[in-house]
This record gives sequence, structure tokens and C-alpha cells, in this order.
Amino acid sequence: INSRDLVMNSPNGKHRSYSDKYVSGMSEYDLFKNKNVDWISGPFTKVCYLIFLLLAWGMLHISTFFSAEDCWTVTNILHGVATFIMFHWIKGCPDDSTQGEYNAFTLYEQIDAGVPWTSTKKFLMLVPTLVTWVACHTADYKPFYIVVNFGMFLICIIAKMPQMHRVRIFGINSTPGIDTTIECAPKSPNRVVSDKKST
Repeated sequence: INSRDLVMNSPNGKHRSYSDKYVSGMSEYDLFKNKNVDWISGPFTKVCYLIFLLLAWGMLHISTFFSAEDCWTVTNILHGVATFIMFHWIKGCPDDSTQGEYNAFTLYEQIDAGVPWTSTKKFLMLVPTLVTWVACHTADYKPFYIVVNFGMFLICIIAKMPQMHRVRIFGINSTPGIDTTIECAPKSPNRVVSDKKST
């Protein structure tokens, strides 16, 4: 039986098919089951994200600790570190109903069930790009600021590329038993296995 063929009876007598919860051929996971990332695709999430970013810049700009050209660079560094930890370091899902299906996935890998180049993932790639550009532009493209900002940009963007999905470089942030490969040694043709007990 295909999931598209399953029809559930509703109390009002109308039939409801749950096949629209899956993207055909894209993912083996139910897109609506993971409550850990449902909020990211919400209507106000992008607006709140930008407001928090501008508030962080505003707090740095108001303080007397940083010059005007340093404010965007520090904002870029804080944004890069915070989003790297949140999106690319912490793994799993606190929702018990997923039964551990997402324990090996970072938050970014869980977004849209791992489908690449969705509008949410494009937005999350666009923000560090724009923050890096603004930081370099306000610093008049001085070499020091370009190196610092572009370095943070690379850390943020490379982790978001589809080619990096479930890739753990040098085993960093890998989960033992989940991300480790199990290698089975092939049976040697010269090796004889005997069921007889030696006497």
C-alpha cells in the first residue's frame, strides 16, 4: 500500500489524504514530523532573525568599545560563531516522538528534511553573505578586515553547502555508533572454519 492511497475518515464525513506531507523522491523522512525545525520556516522567523542581528549591531554601535568600522566585523564574528554552534554543531532533536531519527543530524541538516536549496536554506546562506559584504564595505576593504570577515564567511557558508550534508571533517563532531562506519573484514579463502571442537 502506498501512502498516497491511505485515506482517513474525518469527523465531518470528508476524506483526508496525508500524502501531501511528503515530498516525492526527495526524502525518506516526514517533513512535518520534526518539531525541532518547524519554527524556522515560520512567517516571522526571518524578520525576527534580521531584527536580532540589527539589535546586536546597534548595541555594539552604541557602546564605546568599538569603532564604527569594527562594529560590523564584530557583529559578523558573533553572528558566525552563534549560528555555527546553533546550526552546525548541536545535533539531535529534543522531541521524543521522533524516536532518535534525527540524533545524527545537526539543526541545519534537519531543515526541510535535508532537501538542498530550499528558500529557507537560501535565506540562511544569504544573511552571512550580506553581513560579510557590509562589514568589508564599512571598513573600506582594509586587508585585515577582509581576512577576518571572509574567514568567518567561509566557515558559515562551507558548512551550509549540500556537499557537506552529514560530512564530519576529520571526525570532528561525529557521534560514535551513528557516524562511524562499520567495516566487515572479508572472509579469507585460506581460512577454514570448523564446527568441531578440538580434543
